[in-house]
Amino acid sequence: MLAIFDLDDTLISGDSAHLFTAFLIEQGLHPDPKATEKDTLFLKHYQSGRLNLKEYMKFSLLPIKGWSKEQVNSVVNGFIDEVIRPRICPAMRQRLDWHRQQQHRLLIISATGEHLVLPIAEALGVPDALGIEVLWRDSALTGEIGARRPFQAGKLEALKQWLSVQTTPLGTTWFYSDSHNDLPLLEQVDHPVAVNPDPQLLARAQTAGWTILEGARL
Repeated sequence: MLAIFDLDDTLISGDSAHLFTAFLIEQGLHPDPKATEKDTLFLKHYQSGRLNLKEYMKFSLLPIKGWSKEQVNSVVNGFIDEVIRPRICPAMRQRLDWHRQQQHRLLIISATGEHLVLPIAEALGVPDALGIEVLWRDSALTGEIGARRPFQAGKLEALKQWLSVQTTPLGTTWFYSDSHNDLPLLEQVDHPVAVNPDPQLLARAQTAGWTILEGARL
């Protein structure tokens, strides 16, 4: 059995990449004086399904481009402790615990950079996670992204690639998400669950009779 979770606005309240940009601005680490305005516009594009992922990731990675893995990890760990841990949704932590009790395997798939997704998953006690692949050269972050881009239909493709290298069949699948951007994957699992869904996802969930979890916020 496999329980898959989206990250932003599902397991945590808020968008981790958006929150990280705000954190970097507060720390005086963002070089773009219009970063807040630009990030807000990118978030609106994501919510409407019109996000240019490559452009957004170039913007998102700009402040830490050229950093070593040690530098990135240090700042991200501080961000998780200060910003993310207080935003973990209690109801969704309970869902993680329920799946653990059933001995289901847990996986997070997110359209956020893996430099954030992997350590946040670790903080949540989830051993497997997939985010947007970020590229390194000589242990320095290049600011570019790789082939794994789990956004919209890319999330389903990332899951298929991950499943192809697993050594044992995982059987029945669940997927928890708040966003219509995740409909390609929600349509394919055995148990799609809409968590505080946006209007488009809510309409689809109601029509299809999917489980809807409302109020799963802080």
